[in-house]
Amino acid sequence: MMRDTTLDFGLAEGESYEPVEFDDALDLSKPHVMTALGPIDPGQLGFTLHHEHLICKPLDVGTGDPDLMLDDPAAALAELEDAAQLGLGGIVDMTPVDYGRDVIDIRWVAQRSPVHIVLATGHHKHKHAARYLGDEPIEVIAGRSTSEIRDGIEGTDARAGVIKAGTSLNEITAVERRVLQAAAMAQLATGAPISTHTERGTMALEQITTLHEAGADLSKVVIGHMDFALDEPYLRSVLEHGVYVSFDQVSKTKYASDEDRAAMLKRLAGAGRLNQLLVSGDLARKSYYLAHGGGPGFRYLVERFPLVMMDAGLTAQQVRAICVDNPARALTIVPPGAPG
Repeated sequence: MMRDTTLDFGLAEGESYEPVEFDDALDLSKPHVMTALGPIDPGQLGFTLHHEHLICKPLDVGTGDPDLMLDDPAAALAELEDAAQLGLGGIVDMTPVDYGRDVIDIRWVAQRSPVHIVLATGHHKHKHAARYLGDEPIEVIAGRSTSEIRDGIEGTDARAGVIKAGTSLNEITAVERRVLQAAAMAQLATGAPISTHTERGTMALEQITTLHEAGADLSKVVIGHMDFALDEPYLRSVLEHGVYVSFDQVSKTKYASDEDRAAMLKRLAGAGRLNQLLVSGDLARKSYYLAHGGGPGFRYLVERFPLVMMDAGLTAQQVRAICVDNPARALTIVPPGAPG
Protein backbone atom coordinates (compact mmCIF):
# COMPACT_ATOMS: atom_id res chain seq x y z
CA MET A 1 0.00 0.00 0.00
CA MET A 2 1.06 3.62 -0.46
CA ARG A 3 2.55 5.18 2.63
CA ASP A 4 2.26 8.90 3.37
CA THR A 5 5.83 10.11 3.02
CA THR A 6 4.89 13.48 4.51
CA LEU A 7 5.02 11.67 7.85
CA ASP A 8 8.71 10.85 7.37
CA PHE A 9 9.61 14.29 8.76
CA GLY A 10 12.41 14.97 6.30
CA LEU A 11 14.03 11.52 6.38
CA ALA A 12 16.04 10.70 3.28
CA GLU A 13 15.70 7.30 1.61
CA GLY A 14 17.24 4.66 3.85
CA GLU A 15 17.34 6.90 6.93
CA SER A 16 15.36 6.36 10.11
CA TYR A 17 15.02 7.63 13.64
CA GLU A 18 16.84 4.54 14.88
CA PRO A 19 18.96 5.79 17.80
CA VAL A 20 22.60 4.86 18.13
CA GLU A 21 21.73 2.81 21.21
CA PHE A 22 20.05 0.23 19.00
CA ASP A 23 22.89 -2.13 18.38
CA ASP A 24 24.05 -5.38 19.78
CA ALA A 25 26.73 -3.66 21.82
CA LEU A 26 24.19 -3.97 24.62
CA ASP A 27 25.06 -7.21 26.36
CA LEU A 28 22.15 -9.56 25.67
CA SER A 29 23.28 -11.84 28.47
CA LYS A 30 22.12 -9.12 30.87
CA PRO A 31 18.54 -7.93 31.55
CA HIS A 32 17.15 -5.83 28.71
CA VAL A 33 13.97 -4.96 26.83
CA MET A 34 13.84 -6.12 23.22
CA THR A 35 12.21 -3.65 20.85
CA ALA A 36 11.46 -3.95 17.14
CA LEU A 37 14.72 -2.12 16.44
CA GLY A 38 16.90 -3.83 18.99
CA PRO A 39 17.67 -4.13 22.71
CA ILE A 40 17.44 -1.23 25.14
CA ASP A 41 17.97 -0.75 28.84
CA PRO A 42 14.62 -1.06 30.64
CA GLY A 43 15.03 2.45 32.02
CA GLN A 44 14.76 3.86 28.49
CA LEU A 45 11.11 2.88 28.06
CA GLY A 46 9.43 5.63 30.08
CA PHE A 47 5.63 5.83 30.15
CA THR A 48 4.59 2.56 28.53
CA LEU A 49 1.34 1.11 27.20
CA HIS A 50 1.95 -2.62 27.52
CA HIS A 51 -1.05 -4.00 25.59
CA GLU A 52 -1.99 -2.22 22.36
CA HIS A 53 -2.28 -2.86 18.61
CA LEU A 54 -0.59 -0.75 15.94
CA ILE A 55 -0.56 -2.94 12.84
CA CYS A 56 -3.15 -5.70 12.92
CA LYS A 57 -4.66 -7.53 9.94
CA PRO A 58 -6.85 -10.32 11.37
CA LEU A 59 -8.34 -11.71 8.16
CA ASP A 60 -10.38 -14.32 10.04
CA VAL A 61 -12.51 -11.58 11.64
CA GLY A 62 -11.42 -8.39 9.88
CA THR A 63 -13.11 -9.22 6.60
CA GLY A 64 -16.45 -9.17 8.41
CA ASP A 65 -15.55 -6.23 10.62
CA PRO A 66 -13.22 -3.80 8.77
CA ASP A 67 -12.92 -1.68 11.92
CA LEU A 68 -10.55 -4.37 13.23
CA MET A 69 -8.15 -3.92 10.29
CA LEU A 70 -5.36 -1.65 11.53
CA ASP A 71 -3.59 -1.75 8.18
CA ASP A 72 -2.32 1.83 7.74
CA PRO A 73 1.29 2.33 8.92
CA ALA A 74 1.07 6.09 8.40
CA ALA A 75 -1.95 6.29 10.73
CA ALA A 76 -0.15 4.21 13.36
CA LEU A 77 2.82 6.54 13.14
CA ALA A 78 0.63 9.63 13.43
CA GLU A 79 -1.11 8.18 16.50
CA LEU A 80 2.25 7.50 18.15
CA GLU A 81 3.59 10.94 17.27
CA ASP A 82 0.58 12.56 18.92
CA ALA A 83 0.94 10.54 22.13
CA ALA A 84 4.73 10.95 22.19
CA GLN A 85 4.28 14.71 22.53
CA LEU A 86 2.41 14.01 25.77
CA GLY A 87 5.05 11.66 27.13
CA LEU A 88 4.45 8.19 25.68
CA GLY A 89 7.80 6.42 25.60
CA GLY A 90 7.05 2.75 24.94
CA ILE A 91 4.28 0.58 23.56
CA VAL A 92 3.73 -3.15 23.05
CA ASP A 93 2.01 -4.31 19.87
CA MET A 94 0.36 -7.46 21.20
CA THR A 95 -0.54 -8.74 17.74
CA PRO A 96 0.69 -12.32 17.23
CA VAL A 97 1.07 -13.97 13.85
CA ASP A 98 -2.36 -15.66 13.99
CA TYR A 99 -4.07 -12.30 14.57
CA GLY A 100 -2.51 -10.55 11.60
CA ARG A 101 0.95 -9.38 12.66
CA ASP A 102 2.87 -7.65 9.82
CA VAL A 103 6.51 -7.33 10.78
CA ILE A 104 7.44 -5.31 7.68
CA ASP A 105 4.83 -2.62 8.34
CA ILE A 106 5.49 -2.48 12.07
CA ARG A 107 9.22 -2.14 11.51
CA TRP A 108 8.51 0.72 9.08
CA VAL A 109 6.61 2.45 11.87
CA ALA A 110 9.29 1.69 14.46
CA GLN A 111 12.04 3.20 12.30
CA ARG A 112 10.19 6.52 12.17
CA SER A 113 8.62 6.78 15.61
CA PRO A 114 10.23 8.19 18.75
CA VAL A 115 8.21 5.65 20.76
CA HIS A 116 9.89 2.31 21.50
CA ILE A 117 7.81 -0.55 20.05
CA VAL A 118 7.92 -4.09 21.46
CA LEU A 119 6.63 -6.96 19.31
CA ALA A 120 4.87 -10.18 20.34
CA THR A 121 5.48 -13.79 19.48
CA GLY A 122 3.22 -16.63 20.60
CA HIS A 123 -0.48 -17.09 19.84
CA HIS A 124 -3.98 -15.81 20.52
CA LYS A 125 -7.03 -17.71 21.77
CA HIS A 126 -8.46 -20.83 20.08
CA LYS A 127 -10.60 -18.90 17.57
CA HIS A 128 -7.47 -17.53 15.91
CA ALA A 129 -4.77 -20.02 16.89
CA ALA A 130 -6.40 -23.35 16.05
CA ARG A 131 -6.39 -22.94 12.27
CA TYR A 132 -2.83 -21.65 12.32
CA LEU A 133 -1.36 -24.30 14.61
CA GLY A 134 -3.28 -27.42 13.69
CA ASP A 135 -1.67 -30.34 15.54
CA GLU A 136 1.75 -28.74 16.00
CA PRO A 137 3.46 -30.10 19.11
CA ILE A 138 4.40 -27.91 22.02
CA GLU A 139 8.11 -28.12 21.20
CA VAL A 140 7.59 -26.74 17.68
CA ILE A 141 5.43 -23.85 18.90
CA ALA A 142 7.96 -23.03 21.61
CA GLY A 143 10.85 -23.31 19.19
CA ARG A 144 9.31 -20.78 16.83
CA SER A 145 8.76 -18.29 19.66
CA THR A 146 12.29 -18.84 20.93
CA SER A 147 13.68 -18.17 17.46
CA GLU A 148 11.59 -15.01 17.05
CA ILE A 149 13.01 -13.69 20.33
CA ARG A 150 16.62 -14.67 19.69
CA ASP A 151 17.01 -14.41 15.91
CA GLY A 152 14.22 -12.36 14.37
CA ILE A 153 10.71 -12.61 12.97
CA GLU A 154 9.97 -14.05 9.53
CA GLY A 155 13.46 -13.54 8.13
CA THR A 156 13.89 -9.99 9.45
CA ASP A 157 16.14 -8.72 12.23
CA ALA A 158 13.11 -7.45 14.17
CA ARG A 159 12.94 -9.57 17.31
CA ALA A 160 9.99 -10.22 19.61
CA GLY A 161 10.13 -9.02 23.19
CA VAL A 162 7.10 -10.70 24.75
CA ILE A 163 5.31 -14.06 24.40
CA LYS A 164 1.52 -14.03 24.01
CA ALA A 165 -0.87 -16.80 25.03
CA GLY A 166 -4.66 -16.69 25.04
CA THR A 167 -7.66 -18.61 26.34
CA SER A 168 -11.40 -18.63 25.63
CA LEU A 169 -14.43 -17.66 27.64
CA ASN A 170 -14.70 -19.97 30.66
CA GLU A 171 -12.49 -22.66 29.13
CA ILE A 172 -8.98 -23.58 28.07
CA THR A 173 -9.08 -25.68 24.91
CA ALA A 174 -6.46 -28.28 24.04
CA VAL A 175 -4.88 -25.88 21.54
CA GLU A 176 -4.75 -23.11 24.13
CA ARG A 177 -3.17 -25.43 26.68
CA ARG A 178 -0.42 -26.25 24.18
CA VAL A 179 0.08 -22.51 23.57
CA LEU A 180 0.41 -21.84 27.30
CA GLN A 181 2.82 -24.72 27.76
CA ALA A 182 4.85 -23.59 24.76
CA ALA A 183 4.94 -20.05 26.15
CA ALA A 184 6.40 -21.39 29.39
CA MET A 185 8.96 -23.42 27.45
CA ALA A 186 10.00 -20.38 25.38
CA GLN A 187 10.24 -18.29 28.53
CA LEU A 188 12.50 -20.86 30.14
CA ALA A 189 14.76 -20.76 27.07
CA THR A 190 14.91 -16.98 26.69
CA GLY A 191 13.85 -15.27 29.91
CA ALA A 192 11.20 -13.27 28.03
CA PRO A 193 7.94 -12.22 29.71
CA ILE A 194 4.58 -13.85 28.97
CA SER A 195 1.47 -11.71 28.48
CA THR A 196 -1.91 -13.44 28.28
CA HIS A 197 -5.32 -12.86 26.81
CA THR A 198 -8.18 -13.85 29.07
CA GLU A 199 -11.66 -13.68 27.61
CA ARG A 200 -13.46 -11.15 29.81
CA GLY A 201 -11.18 -11.95 32.73
CA THR A 202 -12.13 -15.63 32.95
CA MET A 203 -9.68 -18.53 33.43
CA ALA A 204 -6.96 -16.36 34.97
CA LEU A 205 -6.27 -18.80 37.81
CA GLU A 206 -6.34 -21.72 35.40
CA GLN A 207 -3.83 -19.94 33.15
CA ILE A 208 -1.57 -19.44 36.16
CA THR A 209 -1.82 -23.11 37.13
CA THR A 210 -1.02 -24.28 33.60
CA LEU A 211 1.94 -21.92 33.26
CA HIS A 212 3.27 -22.81 36.71
CA GLU A 213 3.04 -26.55 36.06
CA ALA A 214 4.94 -26.00 32.80
CA GLY A 215 7.76 -24.28 34.68
CA ALA A 216 7.04 -20.61 33.95
CA ASP A 217 8.38 -17.86 36.20
CA LEU A 218 5.12 -16.30 37.39
CA SER A 219 6.87 -13.07 38.34
CA LYS A 220 7.36 -12.57 34.58
CA VAL A 221 3.72 -13.22 33.63
CA VAL A 222 1.10 -10.56 32.84
CA ILE A 223 -2.52 -11.70 33.09
CA GLY A 224 -4.53 -9.63 30.62
CA HIS A 225 -7.97 -8.04 30.44
CA MET A 226 -8.61 -8.28 34.16
CA ASP A 227 -10.62 -5.04 34.29
CA PHE A 228 -13.45 -7.04 32.77
CA ALA A 229 -13.64 -8.62 36.23
CA LEU A 230 -13.63 -5.82 38.82
CA ASP A 231 -14.15 -8.29 41.64
CA GLU A 232 -11.69 -7.53 44.43
CA PRO A 233 -11.49 -11.02 46.01
CA TYR A 234 -10.95 -12.57 42.56
CA LEU A 235 -8.27 -10.03 41.62
CA ARG A 236 -6.51 -10.53 44.97
CA SER A 237 -6.51 -14.30 44.45
CA VAL A 238 -4.80 -13.78 41.10
CA LEU A 239 -2.27 -11.31 42.51
CA GLU A 240 -1.36 -13.71 45.31
CA HIS A 241 0.50 -15.80 42.72
CA GLY A 242 2.97 -13.00 42.05
CA VAL A 243 1.82 -12.22 38.51
CA TYR A 244 1.09 -8.80 37.07
CA VAL A 245 -2.59 -7.93 36.66
CA SER A 246 -3.42 -5.92 33.57
CA PHE A 247 -6.23 -3.38 33.42
CA ASP A 248 -6.05 -2.88 29.67
CA GLN A 249 -9.55 -1.85 28.64
CA VAL A 250 -9.09 1.72 29.85
CA SER A 251 -11.43 4.17 28.07
CA LYS A 252 -13.93 1.44 27.12
CA THR A 253 -16.81 2.55 29.31
CA LYS A 254 -19.21 -0.03 27.85
CA TYR A 255 -17.42 -2.57 30.06
CA ALA A 256 -16.73 -0.45 33.14
CA SER A 257 -16.18 3.20 33.98
CA ASP A 258 -12.62 4.42 34.22
CA GLU A 259 -13.48 5.77 37.65
CA ASP A 260 -14.34 2.23 38.76
CA ARG A 261 -11.09 0.92 37.25
CA ALA A 262 -9.10 3.58 39.07
CA ALA A 263 -10.90 2.94 42.35
CA MET A 264 -10.05 -0.76 42.11
CA LEU A 265 -6.42 0.03 41.34
CA LYS A 266 -6.38 2.22 44.44
CA ARG A 267 -7.75 -0.60 46.58
CA LEU A 268 -5.30 -3.16 45.20
CA ALA A 269 -2.39 -0.78 45.68
CA GLY A 270 -3.54 -0.21 49.25
CA ALA A 271 -3.50 -3.97 49.75
CA GLY A 272 0.22 -4.03 48.98
CA ARG A 273 -0.02 -4.98 45.28
CA LEU A 274 1.07 -1.68 43.69
CA ASN A 275 4.10 -3.21 41.98
CA GLN A 276 1.96 -5.82 40.18
CA LEU A 277 -0.47 -3.43 38.47
CA LEU A 278 -0.43 -2.39 34.80
CA VAL A 279 -2.72 -0.24 32.66
CA SER A 280 -3.31 0.05 28.93
CA GLY A 281 -6.15 0.47 26.43
CA ASP A 282 -6.03 -2.42 23.93
CA LEU A 283 -7.11 0.01 21.21
CA ALA A 284 -7.53 -2.57 18.47
CA ARG A 285 -10.05 -0.77 16.25
CA LYS A 286 -9.76 2.08 13.78
CA SER A 287 -12.64 3.79 15.58
CA TYR A 288 -10.43 4.10 18.68
CA TYR A 289 -7.73 5.98 16.75
CA LEU A 290 -7.63 9.77 16.49
CA ALA A 291 -5.63 9.26 13.29
CA HIS A 292 -8.65 7.50 11.76
CA GLY A 293 -11.09 10.17 12.94
CA GLY A 294 -12.16 8.24 16.03
CA GLY A 295 -11.08 8.28 19.65
CA PRO A 296 -10.04 8.42 22.41
CA GLY A 297 -6.61 7.53 21.02
CA PHE A 298 -3.41 6.81 22.87
CA ARG A 299 -3.40 10.44 24.00
CA TYR A 300 -6.25 9.73 26.45
CA LEU A 301 -4.30 6.92 28.08
CA VAL A 302 -1.27 9.16 28.59
CA GLU A 303 -2.93 12.49 29.30
CA ARG A 304 -6.25 11.78 30.99
CA PHE A 305 -6.29 8.40 32.73
CA PRO A 306 -3.35 9.22 35.05
CA LEU A 307 -5.50 12.10 36.36
CA VAL A 308 -8.43 9.74 36.84
CA MET A 309 -6.16 7.51 38.93
CA MET A 310 -5.04 10.46 41.01
CA ASP A 311 -8.66 11.56 41.47
CA ALA A 312 -9.27 8.07 42.89
CA GLY A 313 -6.59 8.69 45.52
CA LEU A 314 -3.44 7.27 43.98
CA THR A 315 -0.41 9.50 44.44
CA ALA A 316 1.70 10.77 41.57
CA GLN A 317 4.43 8.36 42.68
CA GLN A 318 2.00 5.44 42.59
CA VAL A 319 0.78 6.44 39.13
CA ARG A 320 4.40 6.55 37.97
CA ALA A 321 4.90 3.03 39.36
CA ILE A 322 1.90 1.73 37.40
CA CYS A 323 2.70 3.54 34.13
CA VAL A 324 6.52 3.63 34.10
CA ASP A 325 8.24 1.41 36.64
CA ASN A 326 6.00 -1.66 36.48
CA PRO A 327 5.92 -2.03 32.67
CA ALA A 328 9.70 -1.57 32.49
CA ARG A 329 10.14 -4.41 34.98
CA ALA A 330 7.42 -6.59 33.43
CA LEU A 331 8.93 -6.30 29.94
CA THR A 332 12.50 -6.96 30.98
CA ILE A 333 14.01 -10.08 29.47
CA VAL A 334 16.17 -11.80 32.06
CA PRO A 335 18.22 -14.40 30.11
CA PRO A 336 18.83 -17.73 31.86
CA GLY A 337 21.74 -17.34 34.26
CA ALA A 338 21.62 -13.53 34.25
CA PRO A 339 21.28 -11.62 37.51
CA GLY A 340 17.63 -10.58 37.86
